Amino acid sequence: MAGSALLEFIAREHPAFVHIPIGLVVVLPLAMLVSFRTSHRHRWLSASFYLALVAWLGSAGALFSGLLWGRLIALIAPKGFFPVVASEKQVLQAILRWHEQAAITGFLLGGLCLFLLYRVCSRPVLDNQPLWKRGVGLPALLCGLLWLGAWGFCGKLGGIMVFGNEETNRAAEAADKARLSVAEADLPIRALDYASLEPVEAAPIRSQAHGNRWRRIWVTASGIDAYKAGQPLPPGAYAVMTTFEDDNGKPSFEPGPTYMKEMKADGTTAFAFYWPKVPDALRKEVGGQDSVYWRNPDPKLITCLGCHEKGTAKAQ
Repeated sequence: MAGSALLEFIAREHPAFVHIPIGLVVVLPLAMLVSFRTSHRHRWLSASFYLALVAWLGSAGALFSGLLWGRLIALIAPKGFFPVVASEKQVLQAILRWHEQAAITGFLLGGLCLFLLYRVCSRPVLDNQPLWKRGVGLPALLCGLLWLGAWGFCGKLGGIMVFGNEETNRAAEAADKARLSVAEADLPIRALDYASLEPVEAAPIRSQAHGNRWRRIWVTASGIDAYKAGQPLPPGAYAVMTTFEDDNGKPSFEPGPTYMKEMKADGTTAFAFYWPKVPDALRKEVGGQDSVYWRNPDPKLITCLGCHEKGTAKAQ
Protein backbone atom coordinates (compact mmCIF):
# COMPACT_ATOMS: atom_id res chain seq x y z
CA MET A 1 0.00 0.00 0.00
CA ALA A 2 2.81 2.39 0.92
CA GLY A 3 4.54 1.68 -2.39
CA SER A 4 1.34 2.33 -4.34
CA ALA A 5 0.81 5.62 -2.51
CA LEU A 6 4.38 6.69 -3.31
CA LEU A 7 4.03 5.84 -7.00
CA GLU A 8 0.70 7.71 -7.14
CA PHE A 9 2.37 10.74 -5.55
CA ILE A 10 5.20 10.62 -8.10
CA ALA A 11 2.66 10.33 -10.93
CA ARG A 12 0.54 13.25 -9.77
CA GLU A 13 3.59 15.47 -9.28
CA HIS A 14 4.80 14.99 -12.86
CA PRO A 15 4.04 18.64 -13.81
CA ALA A 16 6.27 19.75 -10.91
CA PHE A 17 9.10 17.31 -11.62
CA VAL A 18 9.33 18.21 -15.29
CA HIS A 19 9.94 21.93 -14.73
CA ILE A 20 13.34 21.36 -13.09
CA PRO A 21 15.08 19.72 -16.08
CA ILE A 22 13.30 22.05 -18.53
CA GLY A 23 14.68 25.09 -16.70
CA LEU A 24 18.20 23.66 -16.76
CA VAL A 25 17.96 22.76 -20.46
CA VAL A 26 16.92 26.38 -21.19
CA VAL A 27 19.96 27.75 -19.32
CA LEU A 28 22.43 25.19 -20.72
CA PRO A 29 22.94 26.77 -24.19
CA LEU A 30 23.68 30.12 -22.56
CA ALA A 31 26.46 28.60 -20.47
CA MET A 32 27.76 26.84 -23.57
CA LEU A 33 27.90 30.07 -25.55
CA VAL A 34 29.82 31.86 -22.79
CA SER A 35 32.39 29.03 -22.81
CA PHE A 36 33.53 30.20 -26.28
CA ARG A 37 35.11 33.26 -24.64
CA THR A 38 38.83 32.91 -23.98
CA SER A 39 38.67 34.09 -20.35
CA HIS A 40 37.52 31.59 -17.70
CA ARG A 41 36.69 29.09 -20.41
CA HIS A 42 37.42 26.07 -18.20
CA ARG A 43 34.90 27.29 -15.59
CA TRP A 44 32.09 27.54 -18.12
CA LEU A 45 33.02 24.12 -19.49
CA SER A 46 32.54 22.66 -16.02
CA ALA A 47 29.35 24.65 -15.48
CA SER A 48 27.92 23.38 -18.78
CA PHE A 49 28.79 19.79 -17.96
CA TYR A 50 27.17 19.83 -14.53
CA LEU A 51 24.09 21.67 -15.83
CA ALA A 52 23.70 18.97 -18.49
CA LEU A 53 24.29 16.19 -15.95
CA VAL A 54 21.61 17.42 -13.51
CA ALA A 55 19.19 18.18 -16.37
CA TRP A 56 19.66 14.71 -17.85
CA LEU A 57 19.14 12.95 -14.51
CA GLY A 58 16.10 15.14 -13.86
CA SER A 59 14.70 14.32 -17.29
CA ALA A 60 14.97 10.61 -16.44
CA GLY A 61 12.82 11.23 -13.36
CA ALA A 62 10.39 13.28 -15.42
CA LEU A 63 10.04 10.46 -17.97
CA PHE A 64 9.33 7.96 -15.19
CA SER A 65 6.73 10.17 -13.48
CA GLY A 66 5.11 10.94 -16.81
CA LEU A 67 4.73 7.25 -17.59
CA LEU A 68 3.13 6.66 -14.18
CA TRP A 69 0.79 9.63 -14.74
CA GLY A 70 -0.31 8.32 -18.13
CA ARG A 71 -1.15 4.97 -16.54
CA LEU A 72 -2.86 6.64 -13.59
CA ILE A 73 -5.29 8.58 -15.80
CA ALA A 74 -5.86 5.47 -17.96
CA LEU A 75 -4.40 6.90 -21.18
CA ILE A 76 -1.70 4.23 -21.09
CA ALA A 77 -2.33 0.56 -20.33
CA PRO A 78 -1.15 -0.63 -16.87
CA LYS A 79 1.84 -2.43 -18.41
CA GLY A 80 2.15 -0.30 -21.54
CA PHE A 81 4.57 2.48 -22.44
CA PHE A 82 2.64 4.33 -25.14
CA PRO A 83 -1.07 5.10 -25.56
CA VAL A 84 -2.96 3.09 -28.15
CA VAL A 85 -4.46 5.35 -30.83
CA ALA A 86 -7.25 3.28 -32.37
CA SER A 87 -8.97 6.09 -34.31
CA GLU A 88 -8.51 9.71 -35.31
CA LYS A 89 -11.09 10.68 -32.68
CA GLN A 90 -8.64 9.82 -29.89
CA VAL A 91 -6.97 13.22 -30.04
CA LEU A 92 -5.65 13.18 -26.48
CA GLN A 93 -4.00 9.79 -26.94
CA ALA A 94 -2.37 10.99 -30.16
CA ILE A 95 -1.03 14.13 -28.46
CA LEU A 96 0.29 12.06 -25.56
CA ARG A 97 2.12 9.77 -27.99
CA TRP A 98 3.84 12.76 -29.63
CA HIS A 99 4.55 14.16 -26.15
CA GLU A 100 6.28 10.93 -25.14
CA GLN A 101 8.24 10.68 -28.39
CA ALA A 102 9.49 14.27 -28.03
CA ALA A 103 10.48 13.61 -24.41
CA ILE A 104 12.41 10.44 -25.33
CA THR A 105 14.10 12.23 -28.23
CA GLY A 106 15.17 14.99 -25.87
CA PHE A 107 16.44 12.44 -23.36
CA LEU A 108 18.59 10.75 -26.00
CA LEU A 109 19.91 14.09 -27.27
CA GLY A 110 20.67 15.04 -23.69
CA GLY A 111 22.69 11.87 -23.21
CA LEU A 112 24.67 12.62 -26.38
CA CYS A 113 25.21 16.22 -25.29
CA LEU A 114 26.44 15.06 -21.89
CA PHE A 115 28.87 12.63 -23.55
CA LEU A 116 30.26 15.36 -25.83
CA LEU A 117 30.70 17.71 -22.88
CA TYR A 118 32.50 14.99 -20.93
CA ARG A 119 34.94 14.49 -23.81
CA VAL A 120 35.58 18.23 -24.08
CA CYS A 121 36.15 18.59 -20.34
CA SER A 122 38.58 15.67 -20.28
CA ARG A 123 40.98 17.20 -22.82
CA PRO A 124 43.31 20.17 -22.21
CA VAL A 125 42.07 23.68 -23.01
CA LEU A 126 44.12 25.33 -25.77
CA ASP A 127 43.89 29.00 -26.74
CA ASN A 128 44.83 28.42 -30.38
CA GLN A 129 41.95 26.09 -31.20
CA PRO A 130 39.65 26.95 -34.15
CA LEU A 131 36.34 28.59 -33.29
CA TRP A 132 34.23 25.46 -33.76
CA LYS A 133 36.41 23.62 -31.23
CA ARG A 134 36.64 26.38 -28.63
CA GLY A 135 34.73 26.10 -25.40
CA VAL A 136 32.27 23.22 -25.48
CA GLY A 137 32.57 23.04 -29.26
CA LEU A 138 29.93 23.48 -31.92
CA PRO A 139 28.79 19.80 -31.89
CA ALA A 140 27.91 19.95 -28.19
CA LEU A 141 26.26 23.37 -28.61
CA LEU A 142 24.16 22.10 -31.53
CA CYS A 143 23.17 19.02 -29.54
CA GLY A 144 22.16 21.22 -26.61
CA LEU A 145 20.00 23.39 -28.85
CA LEU A 146 18.30 20.31 -30.33
CA TRP A 147 17.71 19.01 -26.81
CA LEU A 148 16.08 22.33 -25.95
CA GLY A 149 13.93 22.19 -29.10
CA ALA A 150 12.72 18.65 -28.40
CA TRP A 151 11.83 19.45 -24.81
CA GLY A 152 10.23 22.73 -25.81
CA PHE A 153 7.95 20.88 -28.23
CA CYS A 154 7.27 18.28 -25.55
CA GLY A 155 6.31 21.02 -23.07
CA LYS A 156 4.00 22.64 -25.59
CA LEU A 157 2.14 19.36 -26.06
CA GLY A 158 1.95 18.90 -22.30
CA GLY A 159 0.33 22.31 -21.99
CA ILE A 160 -2.23 21.37 -24.64
CA MET A 161 -3.13 18.21 -22.73
CA VAL A 162 -3.64 20.20 -19.52
CA PHE A 163 -5.34 23.32 -20.85
CA GLY A 164 -6.70 22.09 -24.18
CA ASN A 165 -6.86 23.71 -27.59
CA GLU A 166 -9.37 23.94 -30.41
CA GLU A 167 -8.74 20.37 -31.56
CA THR A 168 -9.02 18.76 -28.11
CA ASN A 169 -12.09 20.83 -27.24
CA ARG A 170 -13.76 19.78 -30.50
CA ALA A 171 -12.98 16.12 -29.80
CA ALA A 172 -14.34 16.38 -26.24
CA GLU A 173 -17.53 18.00 -27.51
CA ALA A 174 -18.00 15.23 -30.08
CA ALA A 175 -17.47 12.57 -27.40
CA ASP A 176 -20.08 14.21 -25.15
CA LYS A 177 -22.60 14.32 -27.99
CA ALA A 178 -21.98 10.65 -28.79
CA ARG A 179 -22.47 9.69 -25.15
CA LEU A 180 -25.65 11.70 -24.75
CA SER A 181 -27.09 10.24 -27.94
CA VAL A 182 -27.21 6.80 -26.33
CA ALA A 183 -29.93 7.07 -23.68
CA GLU A 184 -29.29 3.60 -22.24
CA ALA A 185 -25.64 4.36 -21.60
CA ASP A 186 -26.66 7.16 -19.26
CA LEU A 187 -29.52 5.24 -17.64
CA PRO A 188 -27.67 3.74 -14.65
CA ILE A 189 -26.32 7.13 -13.60
CA ARG A 190 -29.79 8.68 -13.70
CA ALA A 191 -31.38 5.64 -12.10
CA LEU A 192 -29.12 5.82 -9.05
CA ASP A 193 -30.85 9.11 -8.31
CA TYR A 194 -34.10 7.17 -7.86
CA ALA A 195 -35.15 9.26 -4.85
CA SER A 196 -35.95 12.08 -7.29
CA LEU A 197 -38.54 9.85 -9.01
CA GLU A 198 -42.13 9.15 -8.01
CA PRO A 199 -42.52 6.20 -5.58
CA VAL A 200 -45.15 3.66 -6.60
CA GLU A 201 -45.52 2.17 -3.10
CA ALA A 202 -45.45 3.90 0.25
CA ALA A 203 -43.32 1.09 1.71
CA PRO A 204 -41.36 -1.93 0.43
CA ILE A 205 -43.28 -5.08 -0.47
CA ARG A 206 -42.09 -8.59 -1.32
CA SER A 207 -41.39 -9.62 -4.90
CA GLN A 208 -41.24 -13.35 -5.57
CA ALA A 209 -40.14 -12.69 -9.14
CA HIS A 210 -36.98 -11.01 -7.86
CA GLY A 211 -35.58 -13.50 -5.37
CA ASN A 212 -38.38 -13.01 -2.84
CA ARG A 213 -36.65 -9.81 -1.82
CA TRP A 214 -38.32 -6.70 -0.53
CA ARG A 215 -38.63 -4.18 -3.31
CA ARG A 216 -39.78 -0.64 -3.94
CA ILE A 217 -40.44 0.86 -7.36
CA TRP A 218 -39.77 4.41 -8.50
CA VAL A 219 -40.94 5.87 -11.82
CA THR A 220 -40.33 9.14 -13.65
CA ALA A 221 -43.20 11.63 -13.48
CA SER A 222 -43.81 11.17 -17.22
CA GLY A 223 -44.53 7.48 -16.73
CA ILE A 224 -46.06 7.12 -13.25
CA ASP A 225 -49.69 7.23 -14.43
CA ALA A 226 -49.08 4.68 -17.19
CA TYR A 227 -47.25 2.41 -14.78
CA LYS A 228 -50.03 2.46 -12.20
CA ALA A 229 -52.57 1.75 -14.95
CA GLY A 230 -50.57 -1.28 -16.11
CA GLN A 231 -49.79 0.30 -19.48
CA PRO A 232 -46.45 0.55 -21.29
CA LEU A 233 -44.23 3.42 -20.27
CA PRO A 234 -44.13 6.35 -22.69
CA PRO A 235 -40.89 6.90 -24.64
CA GLY A 236 -38.18 8.44 -22.46
CA ALA A 237 -39.72 7.29 -19.17
CA TYR A 238 -37.96 4.79 -16.96
CA ALA A 239 -38.57 2.83 -13.77
CA VAL A 240 -36.16 1.81 -11.02
CA MET A 241 -36.69 -1.05 -8.59
CA THR A 242 -34.58 -1.03 -5.45
CA THR A 243 -34.44 -4.26 -3.46
CA PHE A 244 -33.50 -5.22 0.08
CA GLU A 245 -32.60 -8.48 1.71
CA ASP A 246 -34.94 -10.15 4.22
CA ASP A 247 -34.42 -9.81 7.97
CA ASN A 248 -36.84 -12.15 9.78
CA GLY A 249 -39.77 -11.13 7.62
CA LYS A 250 -38.82 -7.44 7.42
CA PRO A 251 -36.69 -5.43 4.99
CA SER A 252 -33.10 -5.25 6.20
CA PHE A 253 -30.61 -2.47 5.69
CA GLU A 254 -28.60 -4.76 3.41
CA PRO A 255 -29.34 -3.61 -0.16
CA GLY A 256 -29.93 -6.09 -2.94
CA PRO A 257 -29.60 -5.48 -6.66
CA THR A 258 -31.09 -2.46 -8.40
CA TYR A 259 -33.16 -3.07 -11.53
CA MET A 260 -33.67 -0.42 -14.21
CA LYS A 261 -36.06 -0.32 -17.17
CA GLU A 262 -36.43 2.42 -19.77
CA MET A 263 -38.75 2.81 -22.72
CA LYS A 264 -36.59 4.12 -25.56
CA ALA A 265 -37.73 6.43 -28.32
CA ASP A 266 -37.99 3.59 -30.85
CA GLY A 267 -40.39 1.65 -28.62
CA THR A 268 -37.87 -0.93 -27.39
CA THR A 269 -37.17 -1.56 -23.72
CA ALA A 270 -33.70 -1.17 -22.24
CA PHE A 271 -32.77 -2.99 -19.04
CA ALA A 272 -29.91 -2.73 -16.59
CA PHE A 273 -29.02 -4.73 -13.49
CA TYR A 274 -26.69 -3.19 -10.91
CA TRP A 275 -25.37 -4.87 -7.75
CA PRO A 276 -22.23 -3.09 -6.56
CA LYS A 277 -21.46 -5.42 -3.64
CA VAL A 278 -22.73 -8.97 -3.83
CA PRO A 279 -22.63 -10.83 -0.45
CA ASP A 280 -20.48 -13.97 -0.45
CA ALA A 281 -23.45 -16.23 0.21
CA LEU A 282 -25.40 -14.83 -2.76
CA ARG A 283 -22.71 -14.75 -5.45
CA LYS A 284 -23.96 -18.01 -6.91
CA GLU A 285 -26.97 -16.02 -8.19
CA VAL A 286 -24.70 -13.97 -10.46
CA GLY A 287 -22.17 -16.56 -11.54
CA GLY A 288 -19.79 -15.99 -8.64
CA GLN A 289 -19.15 -12.30 -9.33
CA ASP A 290 -18.61 -9.91 -6.43
CA SER A 291 -19.87 -6.87 -8.35
CA VAL A 292 -22.36 -6.86 -11.24
CA TYR A 293 -23.40 -4.34 -13.86
CA TRP A 294 -25.35 -5.83 -16.75
CA ARG A 295 -27.04 -3.74 -19.41
CA ASN A 296 -28.52 -4.23 -22.86
CA PRO A 297 -27.76 -6.28 -24.90
CA ASP A 298 -26.20 -8.55 -22.25
CA PRO A 299 -27.70 -12.06 -22.66
CA LYS A 300 -27.94 -12.38 -18.87
CA LEU A 301 -30.92 -9.98 -19.05
CA ILE A 302 -32.97 -12.41 -21.14
CA THR A 303 -35.11 -13.24 -18.07
CA CYS A 304 -36.04 -9.57 -17.72
CA LEU A 305 -36.98 -9.39 -21.38
CA GLY A 306 -39.18 -12.47 -21.03
CA CYS A 307 -41.15 -11.02 -18.09
CA HIS A 308 -41.42 -7.54 -19.56
CA GLU A 309 -42.02 -8.44 -23.21
CA LYS A 310 -43.60 -5.73 -25.35
CA GLY A 311 -42.76 -3.10 -22.74
CA THR A 312 -45.49 -4.01 -20.24
CA ALA A 313 -45.26 -1.79 -17.24
CA LYS A 314 -45.55 -4.27 -14.41
CA ALA A 315 -43.93 -7.61 -13.75
CA GLN A 316 -44.72 -8.65 -10.22
